[in-house]
Amino acid sequence: MEHQRVNDRAVIKAGELRATERGVPVDLPTVSASDVAAFGWRPASGDTALPILTLERSAFLANRSAIFAYAAAVGAEIAPHAKTPMSPALAADLLAAGAFGFTVADARQALVLLESGFDRLILANQIGGKQSAARFGRMLSRFPAAQVTTFVDSVAAVESLVTASVAAGRDLGVLVEVGGARGGARSLEDVRAIVAAVCASKMVSLAGVAAYEGASAAAEPSETRRAIDELHDLAKQAFSCVRAAAPREALILSSGGSAFFDLAVEDLAPLVRADGNARLVLRSGAIFFHDHGVYARGLAALDRRGGFASAGLGPASAIFHPALRVWAEVLTRPQGDLAICGMGMRDVSFDQGLPRPLAIWREGAARALDDAACVVRLNDQHAFLKVAEDSDISVGDIIEFGISHPCTCFDRWQRIFELDESGAVRRVLPTFFG
Repeated sequence: MEHQRVNDRAVIKAGELRATERGVPVDLPTVSASDVAAFGWRPASGDTALPILTLERSAFLANRSAIFAYAAAVGAEIAPHAKTPMSPALAADLLAAGAFGFTVADARQALVLLESGFDRLILANQIGGKQSAARFGRMLSRFPAAQVTTFVDSVAAVESLVTASVAAGRDLGVLVEVGGARGGARSLEDVRAIVAAVCASKMVSLAGVAAYEGASAAAEPSETRRAIDELHDLAKQAFSCVRAAAPREALILSSGGSAFFDLAVEDLAPLVRADGNARLVLRSGAIFFHDHGVYARGLAALDRRGGFASAGLGPASAIFHPALRVWAEVLTRPQGDLAICGMGMRDVSFDQGLPRPLAIWREGAARALDDAACVVRLNDQHAFLKVAEDSDISVGDIIEFGISHPCTCFDRWQRIFELDESGAVRRVLPTFFG
């Protein structure tokens, strides 16, 4: 299959940058976002409005290189999950590095990428009922060259995709989804019923099998491994069922998020190699951005399994680097052991852990941060930063925070401010979270 090409629509211009947007100085006249690099803004020096979300480009590119090198070493391909940054500009960067296509979570996300010129998508979700399916199909009819493959986990889901196919005016490929904790067929009997429904239809066709192992995670590593083993065993049985019904089709077998992708490779790659006419497609998204929280812990666990080193690439924890920061100013120090920063739940993720203070910046220079410093609470617009009584942290200091869970940090921002190696803003990227 020829690699997808991005047409001219893929260049989504950031457009005008207005002072009403977070990160933009309130005294700045409206300017073109393409001119921002010339300003030399450095969040650490207080040149931007605060708070601000930044992406360190060098870390992003290094992470991109690392995960694609891993995929090449183990015989997998990657359809990065676009839900994480919802940035066509970053999607273009990933496509240039060899992405197979892109994963999306719903029809609106698919539309964002289709309108940006990306024409190979996996919709890793159920489409819903027939009204939603008809809308989805009418949307697809605008993109006749696009290949959008959708999950189905029930006969009802197949019926919805038939409705979508009629509205789209063409056959749509489906991945039979198996699952054990979220969506997905729960048994081989369910899989057989889905396959039979697809084969009986004239408007949908079998494209492969998919699973999502991350939803099976448990507190105990052994329990997580057992649950993922069971899920992937069902995926392998489902793949054999689909292969029997579609003996000549080039199929996809897909699993793998950003924490357990090594287990997807370990469990599923041998079947793909033995088949000879299939692709193993990982759908990792957050891995390109990493973090100081949930994914840092996830990669530490992956290293304990030897999951990345098994590809001859060394420990993942030493290779991947957190690319995201939220910068905030100290607004007040009302008591000796507490500083209040201008950053809250509207600005930073907190569902998988609170932000982590990394450094203090004063007049553009980094200062030591005491070991006791930590965020203990967030309000809508405020972060409660516990500090040592003898800390010299002061009003006006800028705190550089690491984050936990990129997916729920990006979606708070309409713009991503990309930094070069000097810490200056080089590019402003729009996001499309709706």
